[in-house]
Amino acid sequence: MRDSSAHELLLLSALQECRIALEAARADEAARALVRGELEAALRREEALKAEIVLERERTEAVRLVLQALLMSLRRFGLRRRLFLSRVARLGRETPDSGPQAARHPVLLAEARRVMGVAQPPDLAPGA
Repeated sequence: MRDSSAHELLLLSALQECRIALEAARADEAARALVRGELEAALRREEALKAEIVLERERTEAVRLVLQALLMSLRRFGLRRRLFLSRVARLGRETPDSGPQAARHPVLLAEARRVMGVAQPPDLAPGA
């Protein structure tokens, strides 16, 4: 009888240790799941930021192209408006309608309007 109660105590002690180890493992798994979720969210934000950088580069390139067209259209007595507009129109035709380069279209239009002194409609204003 004495051996069986000692054996039961050992089994209960081992069972308690297993329960403690199981709770620790569950807590570790919960912490890993939390970190995994945060990492996945960070990776999604990184992808979104990369896409935004690509679009911003394209918008910057559009401004550069408009400035180049402006410089090429300046003559001794000022801006040759018709030449400037034809260069910007050509840039618009050469710019793809899909993909990251399509972000150039609204910038080309807005910057050409700004050079020409034409007010922008509210729906075409930057940030709209």
